[in-house]
Amino acid sequence: MTMLAKKTNELQQFVLENGLDKRSMKWTSIDADSNIVKDFPRLAEEDIRELTIGVYQLKTAKSYAAELLTYDGMFEILVSNDVPNIVCAKIQSRHTSAKKYSLWIKYCETIVSWYCTCKNGARVVGMCGHISCIIWYLAFAGHLSNAGDESLGIRDWTEDVDDAARAIDSSEEDEYALDNQGQED
Repeated sequence: MTMLAKKTNELQQFVLENGLDKRSMKWTSIDADSNIVKDFPRLAEEDIRELTIGVYQLKTAKSYAAELLTYDGMFEILVSNDVPNIVCAKIQSRHTSAKKYSLWIKYCETIVSWYCTCKNGARVVGMCGHISCIIWYLAFAGHLSNAGDESLGIRDWTEDVDDAARAIDSSEEDEYALDNQGQED
């Protein structure tokens, strides 16, 4: 990690020097549901955890991916015939609705490097949540046979919320009954 911390982000330099971030660059959108950049490496979650250098970004990636996949237009994966082994993605910020970040991931048989336009996206030790989200989805979750909400780590909380609302209603009724118990006599 100490050695990596001293390196510059070579993919960032490549993106900027070659205008991969410019509108004139031809990127083709692929459908996130179709899964896939065909030659993108498949990785186990443990391999992704090693790239993220810890569990936090991996946990964040799961919930972020599921959140983004539920809203159309918030998760776009792009490829280019002119730039082999680099995938581009545009991803909606979780914190600012008017903000979208662009990111690039270079790969071969594994993930080689990454760069995102967010504040933390140029680091080479670990990665930002946007990059971990795309890597987790393309390298792991997108290949699951049942890539529904449950497999993405998202639980449907609506039943629990309804149960909580009923519990609050019944506890208020119990309190009201106790408060008014002696008043009817």
